[in-house]
Amino acid sequence: MNGIEIHPGRHNNTSEWQVKVIIGNRLIKQIMMLMAFAAFLAWLVVNAGPVWQVITRFVSFFNALLMGIAIAFILNRPCMYIDDHLGLKENKPALNRGLAVLLTYMAVLVILAVLTMFVVPQIIDSIQQFIQRVSIYAANSQAWIDRITGTLRLQSVDVSSLTDQLLGSIKGFTDNLSGMVSSIVGITAGVISFLFNLFVALIFSLYLLAGKESILENCRRVCRSYLPSGWYIKLRNVYHVTVDVFNKFVYGQLTEAVIIGVLCFIGMLVLGFDYPLMISTLVGVTALVPMIGAYIGGAISFLLLALISPIQALWFILFLVVLQQLEGNLIYPRVVGGSLGLPGIWVLLATIVGSGLAGPLGILLGVPIATVLYTLLKNDVHQREILEEF
Repeated sequence: MNGIEIHPGRHNNTSEWQVKVIIGNRLIKQIMMLMAFAAFLAWLVVNAGPVWQVITRFVSFFNALLMGIAIAFILNRPCMYIDDHLGLKENKPALNRGLAVLLTYMAVLVILAVLTMFVVPQIIDSIQQFIQRVSIYAANSQAWIDRITGTLRLQSVDVSSLTDQLLGSIKGFTDNLSGMVSSIVGITAGVISFLFNLFVALIFSLYLLAGKESILENCRRVCRSYLPSGWYIKLRNVYHVTVDVFNKFVYGQLTEAVIIGVLCFIGMLVLGFDYPLMISTLVGVTALVPMIGAYIGGAISFLLLALISPIQALWFILFLVVLQQLEGNLIYPRVVGGSLGLPGIWVLLATIVGSGLAGPLGILLGVPIATVLYTLLKNDVHQREILEEF
């Protein structure tokens, strides 16, 4: 018509060809990004030591601010609880929040004072008594071993060398500790720096707790103004996942440590085990390490009690296993709620990798960081699967 030839299939073929080109380009881009990311991870693994040193060196400049953020994060939930129950929010919200912050810090000071005045001296006294009686405990253990080996007609095992090593380790630790304390006291600049950082951290945490809402709103406005909408949504999602995971981890582990420590102390008193406060404190502190912490504390406590009475040590292990099952399956879920959702094998792997990279701090932070990455990856995969269905 009018000299114009119409080819019905040409436009469709061209469109399909363009779509294939676009898909191919996207696939090539994704493969290149994946290869670059894999190369970056390989480089990071090979140079993990120097990279971590640079990171720690950089972070050390912000020690006071990071300490303040950590303090405010830990005290945020009790502060908000007190703020919600004071009853002045509708009329005087600023006064309500100020009183909540003041009462929170007063409660923390009272807890620290009680621990310093009553608990810590008893723990120190228990440790001193244990060190003084190690030789007696070793003799009792040697007699018990000789009696068993004689009954079974086996070669006896000499525990005196183990006792000497234990005493040497304890003496070396106390000598290093006393030398460390004397050196810290002697270096005035280090003490002043620590006290200054602690003071700045406390002041910073006060400001964070008092003006949390306005600070977060200002951060949202800045991110919304300077970031593309897609990046802003992703950053907001990362923020919410991180806060949720760290909230569950921090309060969950602290609550679990307190629960198992208190229950262990009560049970040891009722059952008549030796050194209940020292061992319960050890079990509670090690319970801060996810999944395996309480068992590490139990193993150390078993070795300590085995010097006093091997039978008592066996009963203690049985008691601790029952306590762990009771606390993990009945008490903890009702008090704290759900777990982090990270599979057990990944919890163990995150603990091992964290300890290798950053020592004790890596042990504590490895699990929540791994949980954040795991949650973000799981959510992203879930969203992509939903999009593929449509």
